Amino acid sequence: MAAAAEPTLAFTVTRGDTLIGLSSRVLVAPDSWREVAGLNRLALPNRLKPGQVLLIPLRLLRWTPVDATLVSINGDVLVGGRPGVAQGTVAEGQAVQTGPSGSAVVELADQSRIKLAPSSLVEVLASRRHPTSSATDPAANPSAGVFAGALRLLQGSVEVFATKVLRAKPLEVSTPTAVVGVRGTQYRVNFDEAANRSTRAGVIEGSVRFDSSQAATGAPVGAGFGAAIDANAAAPTVVALSPAPDLGTMPARFERPVVRFSAIGESLPLRVQVAPDREFDKVVLDQRIEPGAEVRLAGLDDASWYLRARRIDALGIEGFDTVRPFVLKARPEPPASIQPRRASKQTVGPVDFAWAQNLEAASQRLQIARDARFTDVLVDRGAVPGTATRIELTVPGAYFWRLASIRADADQGPFGDPMNFELRPTPQAPTGGLAGDGTSLAFSWSGRPQDRQQVELARDANFQMIVARDELSATEWVLPRPERSGAYFFRYRSIEPDGFVSTNSATLKTEVPQDWSFLWLLFPLLFAL
Repeated sequence: MAAAAEPTLAFTVTRGDTLIGLSSRVLVAPDSWREVAGLNRLALPNRLKPGQVLLIPLRLLRWTPVDATLVSINGDVLVGGRPGVAQGTVAEGQAVQTGPSGSAVVELADQSRIKLAPSSLVEVLASRRHPTSSATDPAANPSAGVFAGALRLLQGSVEVFATKVLRAKPLEVSTPTAVVGVRGTQYRVNFDEAANRSTRAGVIEGSVRFDSSQAATGAPVGAGFGAAIDANAAAPTVVALSPAPDLGTMPARFERPVVRFSAIGESLPLRVQVAPDREFDKVVLDQRIEPGAEVRLAGLDDASWYLRARRIDALGIEGFDTVRPFVLKARPEPPASIQPRRASKQTVGPVDFAWAQNLEAASQRLQIARDARFTDVLVDRGAVPGTATRIELTVPGAYFWRLASIRADADQGPFGDPMNFELRPTPQAPTGGLAGDGTSLAFSWSGRPQDRQQVELARDANFQMIVARDELSATEWVLPRPERSGAYFFRYRSIEPDGFVSTNSATLKTEVPQDWSFLWLLFPLLFAL
């Protein structure tokens, strides 16, 4: 009864097979055929019939090692301490190690795939196959036969896609504190030496057997559940996997070298990974994001990417994935804007724009709009050379401007952050001159009552010979008639409550005639003569 209860292989007899002959090719020892004959109650061991099925204990089988294959590598990956090569082999006893930015996919003889996350270390303990009949040709049919596979996870995490094939025993992933066995499913295993040598597993499809490696305790773990155990635990703890996080607010396009977004409402840590492929065979970033923290991903090239995130519960078990594709187009980076400065003010007219050019750029694209979203674009100039340009703007109001770099091959990068400025109206031309009584000069203009007014009167149009100046709260200025006759020049400018000083108004020229009134004093003398 004990022999019959142990694991056995169903071996199919083909033409020409004898039990004694098979023992030299199939069994571990020449005399093992006797035990096989007894188990199968064979009265005549050398009279086997084609198609007959023999039960052979697994411990009596002679296994053939079959190298695993490193089907995919990304970044720093070592096999047996040497740099790994895509499509290279991994023999029994060899270890595969990924660096902080590396990842790898190992395929076992049964076509099961093991994906190594960054900073992981896995040893291939077993990768073996044995045919189920003497007619099986492994070269012609690699998936035929019975398989045995075992891995040892010493650091980091793996994702296992176990094929549903005939196995001598479940595909096992062991750690220093647990053994996870499966016949066909998708699951993850993580080992953390620093966290009290804890082992965690999460089952996405199928089921696994999660056993302690230090005690005869274990538990089945089905799809949608995970288990955890550490060096001090007597038995694993089994819990439901956390639901997939909500990344609905994550943008589909990023235009800055550092990808940044917020995972709104997340109360658990997240494990976030980035890869160029939807299968995540080539993970290039692997980060833990604390609750409420911003997701920040640096070092990515401009390309199409996939991001996946999963919650990490209080036991350290990772839940279901959310996967989002996104595009990064951040280069060439936009120029650094210099002027007009943010929130600056000036009078309508020619506006000077200046920037620090990106060394990758041959020219720039400049846009000016009336709104921050650039739905009302007033100016759109491409291929602007150099580091400055001047544009005439004649309408007062708020404006927004932004720049993008353009390479010599016409590849345009993203626009930089909008800069805003405001244009104030040009001061209206003043009126006035010599008052009707001839004893004063009076000037007036249109202005706002809340503004201060700076006024100047000069003998020259360049205002180098100032004869009077003042600062007023009114929009008129009356001053005594100058003693000297001739041409005089007047101008004003406004100082608004926010400190903005307008340009000077148009210059008003006025003539002060010669004062001949003193001649009336000479009339009495003329009559006396």
